[in-house]
Amino acid sequence: MNNLETYQKIYNLKDLNIESIKNNTITFILLDNNNNYYTLTDDNFITYSVEIPLNIINLIKNIEKIYKLKIENYYPLCLNKNNSIIFACKISKPSSYLKELNTKETKIKKVLDICEKKSEYYSDSYSDEILLVEKYKRRYSFYNKHIKKKILTEKRRGKKEYLSLLNKLIVNYNSIIDVSCGDNDDIFKITDSSKLVVGNDINLYQLKHTEEKYNHVVFTNDNILDLSFSKNIFDIAYCKNTLHHMNNKEELNQLFENLYKVSNKMIIVEIIDPKTTGGLSRFLNTFLYNMYLKDSGKNYLTFNEFKQTIDKKFKNSCDINYLSFENILGKYMIAVVEKRS
Repeated sequence: MNNLETYQKIYNLKDLNIESIKNNTITFILLDNNNNYYTLTDDNFITYSVEIPLNIINLIKNIEKIYKLKIENYYPLCLNKNNSIIFACKISKPSSYLKELNTKETKIKKVLDICEKKSEYYSDSYSDEILLVEKYKRRYSFYNKHIKKKILTEKRRGKKEYLSLLNKLIVNYNSIIDVSCGDNDDIFKITDSSKLVVGNDINLYQLKHTEEKYNHVVFTNDNILDLSFSKNIFDIAYCKNTLHHMNNKEELNQLFENLYKVSNKMIIVEIIDPKTTGGLSRFLNTFLYNMYLKDSGKNYLTFNEFKQTIDKKFKNSCDINYLSFENILGKYMIAVVEKRS
C-alpha cells in the first residue's frame, strides 16, 4: 500500500474537485504562522507523484532542503478527484523561492477554508511547546546517548517486561496507532510489518528521527485534540504519558473523545503523579525531565483521579480493565478500554 492509498484509507477527508491539482499526486500548500499562503508559481503547488516510493516524512525533508524552508507541522486537508490528496505545511517563514498565493481564486478557496479551520490546532501556543525539544536537542541527544544507556538503562526501566505486557494487550488486531509516539518506539518494536501501524505526534522534529528506524510505520502529524482519522479505523489506539500534557479537563475530555472515535480498543498508559510517589520518581521528574529536558507536561494524576476520569467517560459504553507497571521512573497506571459490541 503506497502513501496515497494509506492516507485515503485512514483519514476522513472531504472530497473536492480542483482541476489544477494533478492526478495521482500528493500536493502541498504552504502557510506561515499568520495564515499567509505560498506557492511556487501562480498555478503550481509542490507536488509529488504517488509512484515515488517515499514516505511522508521523506517528502517533508525534501521540500525543506530544496526550497530552503523550515516546516513545523503538516496535516491533510482534503482529497481530490483523480486519486490525489492535499496537505498543508506550516512554515516558520517564507523563503525567496516562494510567492504569496492569491487566496481569492475560487478553485482553491475551498481548500483554504478547510485549512483555516484546522490552523488553530497548530497555533503559536502549540508551536512553543513543540519547538522545545528541538531547541534543547543537544540535551536530548545527551540524554539518549548517555543517561538512558548508562543510568536509566532498558533493564532498569523494565523494558523487556513492559513490551511483554504490551504484547499480551494488542492481540487480534489489523491496525494500530500510537497517538502521541514522540521518540517512544514501544509499539513499533512489537508490531507486525504486515499490519497497518501508524505513529502520530504533533512534534515533527521527533517524527523525523523516529521514522528513520521503522520502515513499516506510517507517520502522521495530527494534533491529538483534532484527529482527522476515520471513525473506528483502528483496532487499537495506544496513548502513553500524554494525559499530563492536557491543559485542562476540556482538553482531557477531547482527547478521550478522539481516542474513542478512531478506535475500538484503547490502551491508556500514564505515570502516577511523581509528587505522590516521591523518592527517585519525584527527583527524576523535577530535575531531569522538567528542569533539564524542559518537559512541559505538568498536570499529573493520582491513580484515583485517573480511574475516576476514565470510568466517568467510558463505563457506560466500554469494558475497562486496570493494570499497573513499575520501574525506576515510577509507577504506571494502565487502562485497557474496549468498546462493547
